[in-house]
Amino acid sequence: MNRAELVRQIRAIAQMEPGAPRRLQVEDPTLGPVVDALNEVLDAVRKERRLFQRDASVGRQVLEASTIGVVLVDREGNTTYVNPTARRMLRPRVEPEGRKPIEAFPIAELQETVTQALGGLEPEPVECNIGRVDIVITATGFPGGGAMASVRDVTADREAQRARTDFVANVSHELRTPVTAIMGYSETMLADRERIPDDLVRMLEKIDRNAKRLRDLFEDLLQLHRVESRRRELPLENHKLRPILEEAVIGAADQAVQSGRSFALTCGATLEARCNPEAVRTMVASLTSNAVNYTMEGGNIAVTATETPTEVVVSVVDDGIGIDPVHQQRIFERFYRVDDARSRALGGTGLGLALVKHLALASRSRISVESAVGKGSRFRIHLRKARR
Repeated sequence: MNRAELVRQIRAIAQMEPGAPRRLQVEDPTLGPVVDALNEVLDAVRKERRLFQRDASVGRQVLEASTIGVVLVDREGNTTYVNPTARRMLRPRVEPEGRKPIEAFPIAELQETVTQALGGLEPEPVECNIGRVDIVITATGFPGGGAMASVRDVTADREAQRARTDFVANVSHELRTPVTAIMGYSETMLADRERIPDDLVRMLEKIDRNAKRLRDLFEDLLQLHRVESRRRELPLENHKLRPILEEAVIGAADQAVQSGRSFALTCGATLEARCNPEAVRTMVASLTSNAVNYTMEGGNIAVTATETPTEVVVSVVDDGIGIDPVHQQRIFERFYRVDDARSRALGGTGLGLALVKHLALASRSRISVESAVGKGSRFRIHLRKARR
């Protein structure tokens, strides 16, 4: 056997060509040691190939059977694989493989998330709606190039959540009428308090105070329901911030001045952000009201709006009692109270910060907090920059 024939056999065996011998055989005894070494290498190659094929087969079976949709793209962003679950959920218009995701699937969120992953970013999960199906899209980039997008059907979870919030909203709506009646009667009776015994006056005042607290609670629940039940995000446009902030802080500023606290608003007249005005007004009003309530007499509250290279930030700062770090991860939960006795004494419903969080999510903004006990708090609303 000459060298050319030996090379041909090696290539045929390595590439598993049909009819290729399993081992090299030569008649020249001087090539025996070399051939034995080559046979060992080829055996190892065949073993690795079998393992690779087995793993690839198992991986593909897992992807095919997965209840999570999977879309794979190469480093150029072209689709290389779509599992059956993704095909069923996303309903491609054309055969996806070899095309950009947006060409096959009419879902801008999928293309945007994949593009971010290919660019080395870690995109946040994106929730969107396709017909009657709610999905969450996440994407991860691969070190060697390419990315994987996973698609989860969360319709059942969202339907359960909507059923719960609808129930709360319906109950709140129905209870507003009797609460309003109780408030009306108590206010009417208290208007003629000179003719009522003192002990009865105190009871009526307590009835009136708690009825108003129930009214505020129902209003907050209904407002939170309206935000949560939206199937789409709030519309965003370019808006000048100063008029929005001036309207948002009126109540808190008056309350601060009447209670011996200073209040300041700093915002450039031309500063713009891409935002939803109603959401910004509600978030700032809630944060400033909390700042006044949790700042001692003689304290200071300041609202400032500044622009950075990447965003517009509205800060609500106070030098009040502050929040212990152990509570800061939970203050945006419904009914969570850092100081339950003080919160109830101030008449809070425990829903203000939960509403702020959901409005931020619905308007594609973000809330952050920095605080220390006895040193005050700084809440920031991170808004998008205006489009030029």
